[in-house]
Amino acid sequence: MVNNRYGRGVNVMLIRHIDSILFMPKPGQKTVTVSGRALRELELKYEMERDKHPDLSFATFISESALIELERRKMLKEAQLISLIGFNDDTVILRDVRKGGRLIEVQIKNKNLKCLSEDTFDCIHVGFALALPEVGRALNR
Repeated sequence: MVNNRYGRGVNVMLIRHIDSILFMPKPGQKTVTVSGRALRELELKYEMERDKHPDLSFATFISESALIELERRKMLKEAQLISLIGFNDDTVILRDVRKGGRLIEVQIKNKNLKCLSEDTFDCIHVGFALALPEVGRALNR
């Protein structure tokens, strides 16, 4: 019998195992501190989101929200280098300084936008075009 300070019948190995389960963060994770006001806002938004997705955990909600915010900031930074040149019923013409001032064509077809330059539906040019009020009106027709 092991003599320990926890008394008879308490296994020290079990206590160490429980400690490793209870203490966070686990390897590869971080703990983040959020102010009280921000936490209340996040909890309210989480409750609204959880109504739509009942299996959503708070940790997953926070992680996804942080990634979305990082993507939004990246897009805003890149969008400063793009400008609207022209617009008609089915085409948006943009100038992209990052690409040497090249003209970029975004096509509107069947209520979808496609960047003809990059042959994709989800690049920065499509995102920029979606933010334009003219394109919003064209998509709602």
